[in-house]
Amino acid sequence: MDKKLIAVTGGIGSGKSTVMDVLEGLGYKTLSSDKIVSELYEKRSVKKLLKSLFPTAVTGKIKLNIDRAEISRLVFNNPTQLKALTDLITPLVLNEILRRYKKATCSVFAEVPLLFECGFEKHFDKVFVVVRDLEGRIESVKRRSKLSKEQILARINSQFDYENADLSNYIVIENNGTKEQLKEKITDLVK
Repeated sequence: MDKKLIAVTGGIGSGKSTVMDVLEGLGYKTLSSDKIVSELYEKRSVKKLLKSLFPTAVTGKIKLNIDRAEISRLVFNNPTQLKALTDLITPLVLNEILRRYKKATCSVFAEVPLLFECGFEKHFDKVFVVVRDLEGRIESVKRRSKLSKEQILARINSQFDYENADLSNYIVIENNGTKEQLKEKITDLVK
């Protein structure tokens, strides 16, 4: 395979992380937007920007500390705040993905949850879209978080509408079976 930058996206609870684990297990280089965000949140310059947007979520004057739960509470109840956070962080994440890809000597798979919301699909050679039925998504998120069904549905409803979108230009991976079936699909795809 020629060197390519491939996005892996999908809604909350669709199975993006599982797909990335499978790809990593197959020996492919992977990048996680969530991990990159965590790294960015450690930078003082980003902390200062977050403090200006969310003063109650970033404490301290010299040593700034970010309260991620407070940021989540603020943004998921306020579309304006969510957009402000997205507009601040996602370009930084994309720049970091592109920087790391340029340094790579092989293809890179990058998990990008807000790919379509931010219009970033044009920066990738291919896009894998992971889809799953609604109940499966809800159960997946419940297992890994303390969110209620209502909170999960609110997050799903604030994201890109994968169920009604035209995904014909992308590689769609249906994740409604077992983890082993998903692994077989991914293995076949990357061959």
